[in-house]
Amino acid sequence: MNVPTPLTCFAVVPGMLASVLLVPTIAVADHPTLGLQQDGAGSTTTLTALTLPQGAMTIGFESQYLSNNEISDFDLAHLAEDGEQVHSVEDVSNFSLNTAFGLTDRLTIGLNLPYVTRSGIREGPHQHEEEPGHTEQDVHADEDLLADSDHSAAEAPEIRHLGSSSGIGDLTLYSQYRFLGDDDSNVHVSALMGVKTPTGKTDVLNDEGHRFEAEHQPGSGSWDWLAGMAATRQWSKINLDSNVLYAFAGDGSQFSNLGDVFNYNIALSYRFTHDSKHGHGAASHHHDAPENSWDIAVELNGEWRDYVTVGDIRQTHTGGNLVYIAPSVRFNNRNGWTAYASLGVPVIENLNGVQSDPKFRLFVGISSGLGNAQ
Repeated sequence: MNVPTPLTCFAVVPGMLASVLLVPTIAVADHPTLGLQQDGAGSTTTLTALTLPQGAMTIGFESQYLSNNEISDFDLAHLAEDGEQVHSVEDVSNFSLNTAFGLTDRLTIGLNLPYVTRSGIREGPHQHEEEPGHTEQDVHADEDLLADSDHSAAEAPEIRHLGSSSGIGDLTLYSQYRFLGDDDSNVHVSALMGVKTPTGKTDVLNDEGHRFEAEHQPGSGSWDWLAGMAATRQWSKINLDSNVLYAFAGDGSQFSNLGDVFNYNIALSYRFTHDSKHGHGAASHHHDAPENSWDIAVELNGEWRDYVTVGDIRQTHTGGNLVYIAPSVRFNNRNGWTAYASLGVPVIENLNGVQSDPKFRLFVGISSGLGNAQ
């Protein structure tokens, strides 16, 4: 294993501290999954420990769609009556631009710029005190009306339909330093560190003309720091990748803190190709492959999120733990571009309080190599 020189460390640390692998989030099921665009790996969400060759550059576009089981109007209304602030979100979509560059064979840097949309945001009615001047005759009239319409009121409670929130999300930058493994190795380990910058929109208005709460804004308004590790074990045409990432959330817009995030993933992938060099070190990147190839993979993607706090008040219906199982397929073109798709379904759901739990999560993306490896 090569020992990094002081000059290399000086280059690595600023790059890592100018990076993050997260999309701003709050409630587990209401937000895109944190991720990092990588090139040439069989998995989609799990990070490989392999870095780009020196001088190689990739650019890609990824679309992520999260479909939720919505909370019923009846439940939202009754939770509001009990003073519980609960929202239902129909779905979340995230379209991102990703790029990465190999500064050296061991150091890759890059960025992610998302456009985030949350659709179908609803909440229960606000509770109001009785209006002055409400007479006894009015009360009896109201009682008669309610006696006739009890059933229909229960079926169609008054719900606030807030609409959709869309806009540019927080810019994320990342850096990955591979400190174990070389071109002839089958085992690789990389260090990951980063920061998410508060560049996204935090002032989007709902259909009532009021500002969406911080958890439903495209941007968080916070600086979030991240650190993690990725490990890869390679065989002839099989890769086993795993990674962990921890995000330290800072205070953001509207006096909110969206909560720390711990992400853990593992993936097993297989490449269909006649290229026997695949899997024998980082140099066997798909840019060097003499023919087209296909990767299939299965992943377990876990994500734990802490509670959200607004001021000093903990939001009890936020945070929790989710684990997805996600099969995926990737096509690697011999001319240097790849296309991939992944469908994830939750197998473990342990959400705090009442939240819109996810039905499925879909990733679709394409990337292309632009630079020439040295």
